[in-house]
Amino acid sequence: MTHLLVALLALAAGWCWGHSTARIRHVPIGATRAQDQTALAAHDVAEFWHIVNRLDLPNPDDPRSST
Repeated sequence: MTHLLVALLALAAGWCWGHSTARIRHVPIGATRAQDQTALAAHDVAEFWHIVNRLDLPNPDDPRSST
């Protein structure tokens, strides 16, 4: 019975020690938030134009598209 209590105490102590040392710290690496937002916005614009350019839209300079 004593071995069981010692094992349980060791497990509880290990659990507490592990959780106290495993905290997540925010460490920024690389770009700032503004730079990230700028890059994401540029990617969204590029993706939009990529999708639009794949559409089969009439060319406004094409005489067949005039009304």
